[in-house]
Amino acid sequence: MWTFRNRDFTIMPRSEDQTDSPIPPAQTEIFRWGRLAFEVTPVLAAARSLCALFCSYGLLILANGLFTTLLSLRTKTEGYATSVVGLLMAGYFLGMFLGARYASRVVRRSGHIRSFAAFASIMSMSPLLHMFWIEPGFWLVLRLIDGFCLAGLYIVTESWLNARAGNNNRGGVLALYMAVNFLAYGLSQLLLQVADVNGFELFALCAVFFSLSLLPLLLTRADVPQLEIPNKLNLGHLLRHAPSGFWGATCAGAVYASFFAMAPVFSQELGQSTTEISYFMAAGVLGGVVLQIPLGKLSDHLERRRVIAAVSFGSLLCSAALVWCALVDTRFSITVSAVFAFGSLVFVIYPISAAHANDWCGQEKMVQTSSGLLVGYGCPYLLLVVWYL
Repeated sequence: MWTFRNRDFTIMPRSEDQTDSPIPPAQTEIFRWGRLAFEVTPVLAAARSLCALFCSYGLLILANGLFTTLLSLRTKTEGYATSVVGLLMAGYFLGMFLGARYASRVVRRSGHIRSFAAFASIMSMSPLLHMFWIEPGFWLVLRLIDGFCLAGLYIVTESWLNARAGNNNRGGVLALYMAVNFLAYGLSQLLLQVADVNGFELFALCAVFFSLSLLPLLLTRADVPQLEIPNKLNLGHLLRHAPSGFWGATCAGAVYASFFAMAPVFSQELGQSTTEISYFMAAGVLGGVVLQIPLGKLSDHLERRRVIAAVSFGSLLCSAALVWCALVDTRFSITVSAVFAFGSLVFVIYPISAAHANDWCGQEKMVQTSSGLLVGYGCPYLLLVVWYL
């Protein structure tokens, strides 16, 4: 019998008793409490050991989501020109690109927990320093540092997740990671109502949440991944072993950058009010939470590239539905439903692509693989800002 292996462009015969499949059969644990017995799936078993990491990452995204939106609003009240705002965005994404290239060296030399603590500590100072001196040039330097540190935090989180996940549950684990990401980002927007954006209080609140993100990891007793042998970032290795994973992450970055940059403009062009625009954006972001875990677990049992292709085709159909909503001038509820369906599919592309790449790049190259994926994911953001300027 012939079967597709979960590897790029490889087809090989398989006998009935062959057990070296890249995605082994799912194994489950049994949790017993008295006479009751519960089945613990591989995803839940991995999530249980990664609880501290998810808590730290959720607090980090909560702080960064609030800080990013707050800074955008504050630049308007400070009277900065549009070109200056674009330059600040360019500095941030340039910092992320440099962090994807060089921050992995810090992780390999210092370890995951110390690196996370160092990057998060620097991030916690940034909101306070923004209020210390309100000057575009100074803010540009701070945003460059913020982007570098955030890239390092992404590398720590994703490499840790992939080191603790196996090929039989990696898709589900990364889907849970993305669900935490979107949920924390959505909740962060609600914190804007706590205080006035023109004051100091919200910046201080961002610093508090950045600092709190350190506690779960610093207090955990969970085993940390072993340090990798220091190597330079090698995109050739990633492209040779998992080109679909790299280009999937790159295309996901392009779509995400376009959505967050142009979706508010699209909604505004439809004549929607400010409240309706916020509902439109919230529907797209929260839609990304709905199918993360179901499709991630599906990719653990099917060939991941087939799942990526199916999700991409579904995203295309939802995009066509949004265009139809703009041309026909449909009701607002239909437009919100279309963007919700779009978000539920398109925001799954990156985690499944990352799972596919880590399946085939080797357990000893998790940090290097995460760095390479982040380079591909961040390039469209940087190009979008350059085009914007």
